[in-house]
Amino acid sequence: MVGHAIMELIDVNGSDTRRISHALKVLGFARAIAEAEGLSGDALAVVELAAVLHDIAIRCCEEKYGSASGRLQEKEGPAIALPILQRCGASDAVAQRVAYIIAHHHTYDAIDGLDYRIIVEADFLVNRDEGEFSQEAFLNFVRRYFVTKAGREMARRMFGAE
Repeated sequence: MVGHAIMELIDVNGSDTRRISHALKVLGFARAIAEAEGLSGDALAVVELAAVLHDIAIRCCEEKYGSASGRLQEKEGPAIALPILQRCGASDAVAQRVAYIIAHHHTYDAIDGLDYRIIVEADFLVNRDEGEFSQEAFLNFVRRYFVTKAGREMARRMFGAE
């Protein structure tokens, strides 16, 4: 299922390897955090699929609006992701939860579950590594939003977060 989602991600992004690589890095961190938190089965599938597809709407938003702001990604993402999830064989419950996370993954004050939290933590680890945030902004975000032991430990070891 995840392999199929990765191929769909590649189809959507074509030669934009930066976006493909970003999603795969988020997947790696999300898997590690999820496993440390004891997730398995459908809960792990939600995390893995949401990690792969969380930014699936960037290209669409750039073409449609000339912008790929978080709000626009949240607006357009579920409609792109749901058919992909169906083709990947995700159950309706898994697909709906993944779509929900995609529709909110830039909304940090609405985190309503461990799966959603893991995606936010993994995405921020990768975004910091890719230079999207200053060290100070990242450390403030970690203090405010990182809750999982594994996510906090990764932030500490990689970026000196306490």
